[in-house]
Amino acid sequence: MYRLTTRRLHKAEPILEKYRDKLYRHLRFEAWVFENELKECWNVGYQEIKYIMLDMLRLERYRYLVLYYMQSVNTCVVSEFQGSLAEAYGSKDFYAPDMNLRRKTFWATFAKIAQRESASAKPKS
Repeated sequence: MYRLTTRRLHKAEPILEKYRDKLYRHLRFEAWVFENELKECWNVGYQEIKYIMLDMLRLERYRYLVLYYMQSVNTCVVSEFQGSLAEAYGSKDFYAPDMNLRRKTFWATFAKIAQRESASAKPKS
C-alpha cells in the first residue's frame, strides 16, 4: 500500500497549493485534473493515490482539498472514501438519509471559512 511520505508531500506542494488556492477562491476545482497531476508527479496509479489521499486527511492545511477531491473525482464516491466523508460530514453512515443535507451544510460552512481566509489575505489599502 502506498503512503504519504515527506518526500511525496514536498514534491507535490506546488500542485497542492495551486488547487487549494482554487478551492478557496472559487469553491471548486477539476478533481480529475488534480488527480492526474498528482499521479504524474508521484508516478502512481489510481489505486495508489487513494491511499495517499487518505493519509493526507491528517494534514489540516489540505483537509478540505482532499475532501473535495474525494467527493468529486468520480461520478460516485469510491468505497475507500465513504467512511472519511461520512465522518467529515458528521455521520456514522455514508448512506444515511440525511447525508446530502450534511454534505451541503459542511460545504456551506467551508464557504464561510474560505471567504474569511480570502478576506484576510487581501492586502490592506
